[in-house]
Amino acid sequence: MNDALDALDEELSEGAGSPSSGVESAIAAGKGLQGLSHRRAMVELPVYLLVQVAWFVAFGMQTVLFPYLLKNILDVSGTLLGLAQMSLAAPSVVFILLGGVVAERGDGRTLLLIFHLLAALPAAALSFALEGGALAYWMMLIYAVSMGTIGAFMLPARDAILNEVVERRQKAGSGITLQQGVAFATLAQFAAQIVGLAIGGLASHVGVWPLLLIQTVIVAAGAGAAVFLARGRMVRTGRTGVGAVFGDIAEGMRAVRADPVLWSMVASMFGVGVFVIGAFLVVLPIINADVYGQNSSGLRNIFVTFWAGAFCSSAALSRVKRLMRPGRLLLIAQALGSACILVLVTETPYPLFIGLVFIWGLAAGVSIMMSRAIVQAAAPPAMLARVLSIYQLGFMGGAPIGAAMLGVFADHAGPRLVILVPAVGMLALIVWMAFLTPIWRMSPDVEATAQRAAS
Repeated sequence: MNDALDALDEELSEGAGSPSSGVESAIAAGKGLQGLSHRRAMVELPVYLLVQVAWFVAFGMQTVLFPYLLKNILDVSGTLLGLAQMSLAAPSVVFILLGGVVAERGDGRTLLLIFHLLAALPAAALSFALEGGALAYWMMLIYAVSMGTIGAFMLPARDAILNEVVERRQKAGSGITLQQGVAFATLAQFAAQIVGLAIGGLASHVGVWPLLLIQTVIVAAGAGAAVFLARGRMVRTGRTGVGAVFGDIAEGMRAVRADPVLWSMVASMFGVGVFVIGAFLVVLPIINADVYGQNSSGLRNIFVTFWAGAFCSSAALSRVKRLMRPGRLLLIAQALGSACILVLVTETPYPLFIGLVFIWGLAAGVSIMMSRAIVQAAAPPAMLARVLSIYQLGFMGGAPIGAAMLGVFADHAGPRLVILVPAVGMLALIVWMAFLTPIWRMSPDVEATAQRAAS
């Protein structure tokens, strides 16, 4: 289907043959192109969601297997666990802005295909090392840096394509909105992560190395799905040479700084990275092992419960085309999640602990979906990938800081008292967002900015 449509594009642009035959060919090709474009536009969203599913099933498996290998197999300290998780997140700080430029200048379909194939290699290498009894901590660090780097280029490429997919579907007659497109993508992400987490939780029973091979196959399957996407827009900024990359990044930075909504969201996501993701990556695995004495099944229970909550809240929001106060809903959800974290300081029975994780997940689903919808709607269309990469930089730039910081604190304060750091930190951030940024008072339509920019 892709080849046929691309061939029609080339035939129309060449205009070969006599004038009359050229007109007839153009009319016939135009009708064929219109029908083929309509069919592609309608199938493209499901295909995009399949790409999303392939990545996040593998990501869900990694969420369990990576800390399980470190904590339960290699028995590393909290500091080393934090360092490894920092290595997984740190490459985004270095490469995410470059990834945004690459995503705008390159063909999104080809980029997703390449990145999915590359992401299959580290898991396969780790599987063979583990099966041969040669697993070492330094191998985990190499795996972390490799996957973090690939993810830094993957995220802006995949997220920026969604706007184009929704736009083409709207032109084909669909009534879908950008907020709903984000909701569907978020639902696919959460559902896929739950499946991946459930598979990863089998590590204690079937072994880790076979699951790493399964992770390899699943993430590689995303490349097959990406083949059926349309070619993405390739933005031309007029800059050339090595300095063009830095010029494009600087232009994106200026656009974010000039928009108080975008700047507030980037700052907010930095705080979420430090406090929430740090707790998610470091504190929860430590609590699982040191407080409740659980193995990979316990990690699976925690993460599946969390993402099940996120899935439920996102499913509810996906039925709403437009929310009246998206920023207000975002901050309330973040406050609820912070309150759940704070309760974990107490001697919480395991069933109550799992219940709080579920409520935290409900709040996270709202927070993740609304923050992404706000940013994708407010970003200038010509700089969407760059703005998304800056947004992700705020999020991922805080994650390694939070992971390293909370790992050290956990070794000194214990697995329960360390929870005070992310809980109090997030509550302070929410107060700042509510009173000193425009997020609480945002206009009711999250797509207003995008529609004005496109008109």
